[in-house]
Amino acid sequence: MIPLRTDLAGQRHLDDDSYQSRIEFVAKLSVSLPDDLVQDLKEVAHGNVSAFVAAAVRSELDRRRLHAFVQELVDELGPSDEAEVARYSEMFAAIAAAPDAIGEDSSS
Repeated sequence: MIPLRTDLAGQRHLDDDSYQSRIEFVAKLSVSLPDDLVQDLKEVAHGNVSAFVAAAVRSELDRRRLHAFVQELVDELGPSDEAEVARYSEMFAAIAAAPDAIGEDSSS
């Protein structure tokens, strides 16, 4: 349960460090998950299952929106040139592997 405190005006506020206090609106939702998934979730969520689930849902929705956007581009422009995709992928990988351009070394 999330600890609450009451101010002098009688309004209830969530503690400043709670997950709900960092977001404007919160809706409760009940979900059913397999037991093994619940155990794994509890191990990685470090006591803040709501924040972990919110981040996972946000990530999945972003992934689906990106997939839909890519499909719109394919519908409008046609499929991508695989040779060009491979060339740019190699360029991005080389840039990501190189030390930072501002002089920071990649070991930090």
